[in-house]
Amino acid sequence: MAGQAQEFISNDSLGASTPKITLIAIFDFTQIFGFVLLGIVLLTAALAPSIRRSPAWFNFLSTWVLSCISYLITLGQQTGEEPRFSICLLQAMLVYAAPAVTVTAGLCFSIEMWRIVTRTGGSSGGRVLSFRDYGAIIIAPYVVHLLICAEVLILGLKNRTWVKRDKTFMFCHLDSTTPAYITGAVVICVILIAMGFVASIAIYIRRHMAASRLFHGQQVANIQKMVLRFGIFTILPMFGLALSITQVSSRRTGLADGILTIIIGTLPAGAALIFGTQSDIMRAWKFWRKYSTPKPLLDSIKSVPESV
Repeated sequence: MAGQAQEFISNDSLGASTPKITLIAIFDFTQIFGFVLLGIVLLTAALAPSIRRSPAWFNFLSTWVLSCISYLITLGQQTGEEPRFSICLLQAMLVYAAPAVTVTAGLCFSIEMWRIVTRTGGSSGGRVLSFRDYGAIIIAPYVVHLLICAEVLILGLKNRTWVKRDKTFMFCHLDSTTPAYITGAVVICVILIAMGFVASIAIYIRRHMAASRLFHGQQVANIQKMVLRFGIFTILPMFGLALSITQVSSRRTGLADGILTIIIGTLPAGAALIFGTQSDIMRAWKFWRKYSTPKPLLDSIKSVPESV
């Protein structure tokens, strides 16, 4: 979300418009660190036979990998001459689309959790959701991604002088508030909808699952922990947006802009840590220790992590 949030800031110049090398290096590190952590979490979940995750979970974390890649396209070209127009425009497209694709994937993940929880014991008869059931959930984030990329591409080609490095020199963007506010509107709307689904899941668990004799207390606790993890991570981008909007009405220095971008740029690593520190993933890395096989959940909720 760094690009979108940064664009909420006004477009005054950065003092002498000189790159802050230390801040650029820190920002690059946050993206590389997030990319590596996410890769480790995804590979562990995919390869460890003891870990079960749904397609929407993999898709959600994969979009954060895509976000990291978006900000690393001009790695090594952040100082000196401007990157080639085509490279700069490509990064601008991906940077503006990154926050939208990640929050949309998060919304789809929350819809998946809602479907799993509310269908338990219903007409689905305990059927585990297959990849066919995930068609729209998997594709929707990338449709949003392509639409925003197309919007930025059109604006960039029509106004080639807009395509330049951001004032922090960390990535390329368009020197216009239009794509920023479009992305911001999408992000805010999607996050609010996702928070509604998370609240609905929490209420359903409290009113139905926790009181049902069909579920063991540990099973309900596992699902509650996953909902809590996702709920926390859904709220975090809202703080980033609020912080960025607050900056609009105040004068900042280049240092303040850079620090803000770095803070928001830590979200990929945050996603990896929040969803990669679940107990079954941690056990998979402790291969030298033997654990008793945990009692499985009912088949109808197997796509929710069995241990968190």
